[in-house]
Amino acid sequence: MTTYLITHRREDSQLIHKEGSVEEAVCQIAMQLLMFRGTSDNLMAIKSDSQLATFSLLKDDVLCSLEVTKKTMETWRNDVVSIQYAINDFQSVLNSAESMLNRALDDLDSAFESSDSFGEFIPSNDISVCAFLDELGISDLEMTFRRALGEMYNFKSFSHQAA
Repeated sequence: MTTYLITHRREDSQLIHKEGSVEEAVCQIAMQLLMFRGTSDNLMAIKSDSQLATFSLLKDDVLCSLEVTKKTMETWRNDVVSIQYAINDFQSVLNSAESMLNRALDDLDSAFESSDSFGEFIPSNDISVCAFLDELGISDLEMTFRRALGEMYNFKSFSHQAA
């Protein structure tokens, strides 16, 4: 098992993890668990037993720590990435469905509004597209998946307090 500390990669740093390396994958894992906006190239993975790790801890630059083994790296490369793509694809389809349902509900409202007899009834007051889609539980799925990943990689986030 190897523990890595994750920090921001300085903009002027020439150090970039080699494509396909464990360090690159660790940065991708951290990006997922931190819900980091940007690319994994903006992060650096440092082995916790190095002098640079000690220096980063002293400077309070560490965002999080992760533990990886050969097995958990294989899991990341073989399973997690494809699961995340499938979750993203599902979310994309869900977004399209939400858009189509909202347009259909707007059309339904318009049909009622143009009616002399039913013009005061507004279906969207009684129908909630968002509530229906929330029932599918995609948010819960993503949180459960992220929690399982955090446990698998013994993820620890470092909070940064302003002095």
